[in-house]
Amino acid sequence: MNAVVDVFTPLAVVAVAAFLLVPRTAAAEKANYLEEKVPDYTLPDPLVAANGEPVADAAAWRERRRGEILELFRTHVYGRSPGKPEGLHAEITSVVEDALDGKATRKEIAIYFTADEDGPRMDMLLYLPNDGPRPAPAFLGLNFCGNQSIDPDPTIAMCTSWMRDDKDGRVVDNRATEESRGFKASRWPAGLIVDRGYALATIYYGDIDPDYDDGFQNGVHPLFYREGQTAPEPDEWGSIGAWAWGLSRAMDYFETDGTIDHRHVAVIGHSRLGKTALWAG
Repeated sequence: MNAVVDVFTPLAVVAVAAFLLVPRTAAAEKANYLEEKVPDYTLPDPLVAANGEPVADAAAWRERRRGEILELFRTHVYGRSPGKPEGLHAEITSVVEDALDGKATRKEIAIYFTADEDGPRMDMLLYLPNDGPRPAPAFLGLNFCGNQSIDPDPTIAMCTSWMRDDKDGRVVDNRATEESRGFKASRWPAGLIVDRGYALATIYYGDIDPDYDDGFQNGVHPLFYREGQTAPEPDEWGSIGAWAWGLSRAMDYFETDGTIDHRHVAVIGHSRLGKTALWAG
């Protein structure tokens, strides 16, 4: 799944993706790969409200049905996520004014999820067009392989978060190596984006929630556990919900950075990060 969503446009995805919604049952918790074992179900009509009334105009969609469908997604698909945490703050860790052959100013920003700067954080890589408008509209997306993977520039900070090992030596002992620099640049056309007057921001998704199952102990989830809680409740966020939550925290940062037009941001993603982009939108 690839996704580009203007986060300030009413989400068409909630109508398009109603096919995802099936009732959650105890049996549905285990994966099933046989179509003949799928239980009977009835898909909700996206243009009929929960009380049976038709959605006849845009106002009825915005004021009633959109919220109902989002609630179905929270309950059955992505779970409920917390809001902006107290203590969220950012620090610009580097600025290069002649990046991308002089086309862009490159910033690296550490976004801390709590007031404790030894606590969890995510690192944003941000390119701003030098010849474009300021504040600049922006594309925002998570990446799979670390910020250093989107461009071969050797001065981009190396991601130090956990990663999946690979057979090509780009990741060794679950840490990125110099061999990983720029190997995903074809997916991140930063030069083209800044040429068109847009900023580009990206964050390694594993900064928010590392992509392996340890019962949600290694990412942002424990920041929000109640006393005695050790895992998300059945209707609380999982990994996609957490990654989407991280994109919202990036938006919190944009609201403090006068070089970014935070009213005009498109959130993008590929595969599971495409689903993440849709849910963040």
